[in-house]
Amino acid sequence: MNSKTLIRVILVLVVIVIGFYLIKRTIFPKKVEKEAVFLGVEGYGDLTKGENLDHSLISKFKFNFYIDGEKKTLSLNNGKEIKEGVYTFELQNQLQEGYIYDIVIDKDTVESVKLLDNNKKAMISGKVNDIEQDKFIQVGEEKIEFTKDTGIYKITWKAGNSSVEKVGIDDLKDKTVKVTLDKDGKAKNIYLTFVSEKYISPVIAIPGEKTLKNFLTTALQPVGTTLYIYGGSWDWQDEGSSLQATTIGIPQSWIDFYQYQNADYTYCDKDDNEANKNPSNSYYPYGEWNQYYYGGADCSGYVGWVIYNTLNKENGKDGYVMGATKMAKTFAENGWGTWTQDVKIPTNRDESDFKVGDIFSMNGHVWISFGTCDDGSIVITHSTPSKSINGQPGGGIQISAIGPSEDCEAYQLAKKYMEKYYPDWCKRYKVILKKPEDYIKFKKDSAAGKFSWNLENGILTDPDGYVNKKPAEILKDIFQEK
Repeated sequence: MNSKTLIRVILVLVVIVIGFYLIKRTIFPKKVEKEAVFLGVEGYGDLTKGENLDHSLISKFKFNFYIDGEKKTLSLNNGKEIKEGVYTFELQNQLQEGYIYDIVIDKDTVESVKLLDNNKKAMISGKVNDIEQDKFIQVGEEKIEFTKDTGIYKITWKAGNSSVEKVGIDDLKDKTVKVTLDKDGKAKNIYLTFVSEKYISPVIAIPGEKTLKNFLTTALQPVGTTLYIYGGSWDWQDEGSSLQATTIGIPQSWIDFYQYQNADYTYCDKDDNEANKNPSNSYYPYGEWNQYYYGGADCSGYVGWVIYNTLNKENGKDGYVMGATKMAKTFAENGWGTWTQDVKIPTNRDESDFKVGDIFSMNGHVWISFGTCDDGSIVITHSTPSKSINGQPGGGIQISAIGPSEDCEAYQLAKKYMEKYYPDWCKRYKVILKKPEDYIKFKKDSAAGKFSWNLENGILTDPDGYVNKKPAEILKDIFQEK
C-alpha cells in the first residue's frame, strides 16, 4: 500500500469515527449539568399513591423545573430498587420547592441534584444593599459583578408548584435575593426570593448527649419555629424518616418555611372547612405521599427528630419516625425503658403516673411529658395542629398543658415560656390547653400507651436529677434563668 492510499484510508477512518461520534451524540446525548429551580410535581392535586399505597404510581411521576428561562418537565431517577418495584427515591427526598439546585440530566431524566444553599462558593444570599444596571449587585457586604448573560428572576413559593418569572433590575432594590455565581465569581443568575433570618434557639442542646436533661432540652430546641405539616419529616414516599428527621440541629427548611408563612397558613383546608378542599393547592398530602415533608413536622416526625438528636452526633443515620400510636411501645421494645397502659388522670404530683421525660402515644398522636405539677396538670411539648388568630388550622411544635382549666399550673408555665421566649409564635397562635380526658386516653387493644425511660440501665442517664424535679424547676434550668 503506497502512501497516498494509506492517507486516503486514514481520512476515511477519521470521517467514519467523527460520523459515529455525531450519531452517538444525537441518539445518546451527553449528560448535561444545569442550574434549576425545583417547582414541584407535574399534575399535583390529581395524582395519588394509589389504593395499594405502593410505588407503582409515584415511581412514574414527572417533575417541573425552571431551567434557562423556561419550565421543563422531567423524570427523576427513582434511586435503588430495594425489591421489585420498590425504590429509595433519593432525589425526591432532597428536592424542596422554590429552592435552587445544580442538576444533572440524562435523556430527560434527572440523575443527581445538589442544593446550592449549602455552597457559599456557588451562591450568595441576603438583602440587596446596592445595585447598578449592568455593573454589580451588592448583597450584604458582598459586591458581585454582572455579566452580559446575568438573568434576573422572581421565585414565588406556593402549595401545588412554585413559580418563576423574569423581572427587572428595579424590582430587586432593598429585597432579599439569592445570587448564583459562575466560575469567576460573577453573577450567573439573580433570584428575587425569600431568604430567612438567622434563627438561634433560646435553649442549648448537645447532640448525642444521652441524658434526660438533654432529651428535654432537645425537645425544646425547635419550639416556636416549626410549623405543623401532616407527614412533615416523614420521607417523601411516606414510609419512614426524612433527611430532616435525621439532621442534627433544627433543619433549615423548617426555619425557612415557618418564617415564610404567617397566621393565614393552613396545613389542610382553608378555615378548616372541607368545603374549601383544593388538593391542587394544598400542603396536605391528599395523594398519600409527602410532597412537603421538608417544611415542618407532624407529631411523630417531631418526636423522631428529638430522639435522633439526643442519640446521635452526625446526620443521616437510621431514623426513628414511625406511626405515633406505636412509638412508646417500640421505644420500650428497644430496651430503653418500660411501656404500660396502666395510667390514670393525675390529681397531684406525688401520685401521678406521668414522670419527667415520659413519651405518651395516644391513638394517632404522641407527646413528651415535662412532668406533673403539684395540682396534677402536666407540661408537654408536641407538634400539633392549632388554629391561628385568623382561624386557620396551622400550629406546630410548641409547649402546651394538660389540665382542667387555664388556672392550672401547667398552663401558666406553658403560657409564660411561650410568650417570653417565642413572641413571634404567640402573635400567630394561642397557647394550647388540652383536657386530661382527651389527652390521657387510648384504645386498650392497640399499641398506644406510656413509655418511661430506664435511667439506671437504659440508653439515657440522669446525672442532673431531673426525674425528681418539678416542671417549673426544669424549665427554669433549661432556659438558664436565675
